[in-house]
Formats: sequence, C-alpha cells, structure tokens
Amino acid sequence: MARVPMDEGAFDRSEYDRADQQFRLAKQKLPREAVNDLAREVVRRLRFRMPRTMRKEDLPGVAEIDLLCSALLSPNEDAADQLIMAARRDGVDVDAIYLGYVAGAARRLGEMWDADEVSFIDVTLGCAKLYRIIRGLRHIVAPGIVFGRDEKPALFALVPGETHTLGIEMATDLFRREGWDVDMMVGLDHEVLVDQAEHRSYQAIVLVANSDGMMQPLIRLILALRITQPLAHIVVAGNILDHHPDIIHMVGADAVIKDIQTAITKLRSVMDEPL
Repeated sequence: MARVPMDEGAFDRSEYDRADQQFRLAKQKLPREAVNDLAREVVRRLRFRMPRTMRKEDLPGVAEIDLLCSALLSPNEDAADQLIMAARRDGVDVDAIYLGYVAGAARRLGEMWDADEVSFIDVTLGCAKLYRIIRGLRHIVAPGIVFGRDEKPALFALVPGETHTLGIEMATDLFRREGWDVDMMVGLDHEVLVDQAEHRSYQAIVLVANSDGMMQPLIRLILALRITQPLAHIVVAGNILDHHPDIIHMVGADAVIKDIQTAITKLRSVMDEPL
C-alpha cells in the first residue's frame, strides 16, 4: 500500500482540544472511581483486534509501542502527539496508525495497569492523551471505522440506568411523524447499546438522561460512541440539563436539546453544521 503523507489540515484541532478539556473537567468534578471507569472505557474501546488483511510488517514493533507509551505517560503534554503526527507525515498508513500505534498502545497501557506497573494518575493521563489524539484524527480514521455500515440520520438512546422513557418515546414519535428515519434504543445496558449502535453510521445521536446521577454513565457512553461513531453529532437531552448548565463541556457533546417543541429545528441545525 502506498505511503501517503498526511495533509495537516485533516487534523481536527478543535475536536482535539475539546477532548482534552472533557477529560480535564471529568478529573476535576468526578470521583476517582468514576474517572477510573472512564479511562478503562477508552483503553478497552481502543484495543482493536488486528484484521487479517493487516500485514505484520506494516505495524510498529514492540520498541515503537513502548516508546509511544512512554510518551503518553510522560509529563510532556505533546510528546505522544509528536510521535503520531511524525509517523503520519512520514506516510505511515492510517490503518497502521490506528490498528498498530493506537491499539497497540491501548493494549500495552491496559497490561501495565493490570500489573500495577503504572499509577492511577499516570494511566488516566495516558488514556486522555490517546483519546484526544484519536479525536484529532477522526476525519482520517473514520472511513475505516464505518466502512460497510448502513447510514441513518439519527439514533435516540436512553442512557443506561435511566428509567424514564416517556420523553424519549414522545420525541421519537414526533420525529417519525415528521418523516425522520430514527432508531430508538431504551432499556439497554452500556455494552449492548454501543454494540447495537455499531451496526449503523449515524449523522446524529441524541442521548437522553434525566437524573443528576446519570452524569457518569452519560460521559462513559459518549466516550465509547466518539470512538465507534467518530463523525456523529452527539446531542444531550432530558432533565439532566437542569442540573448541569455546563454539561456540553463536561460530557463533550456537540449540542443540547432543551425541550421537545424546538427539538426538530435544533437537530436539523446541528446536522447542518460541518463535521
């Protein structure tokens, strides 16, 4: 496969910065165990299995993965970014970046974590760096992630653990009566919801949460969906907005829907925004 250098304009700096801000806010406002769960989610979602079509000689070796992990765990904020960007500038294939460097580093971080070779603080820092790199590269890696999926405008999903279904059912019915082809997922646990969502590529994903206690599962779900649905617009709705006026920054969402009366207009405007 030809080695094509990366166009620097393809790196999404705004999304990179937003991902960085999201993790910083989570570490400030959530309890340690919750942050631990978020970091675990990132590591697990990024530990891709190597496809059979990927040649071993195209992937980074153990020494390169260890070097990247050292950069991720170092106090130098930009060390890991520089390694990944240098590989892309040198023409390393995007599949090798994603399935080799990123997945390899995620697997290695997970192993080090399980063996207590790294501290909680260090590993959460490393996971945050890895996540923001992936968000910055989202336009580059997205085609390989969503290849072969059905395309659909929107998914309405109830955050796992949430029990109030009336609002999401009313919203789904409203959108369908307006001609929207909308999927609705309620009553599913985290793993099943993310797995079901992976069968399709959505333009927008609306996540509904009502109680204040849903903040942690909401953030965890958004982290997973950002990795598996890299180009989807993610919107938050429900009564949880009343408890957290700064929720967009906290959870890393693109927008919020505050009421059902303006829902259709709002989602249309969100979907019209450039990815």
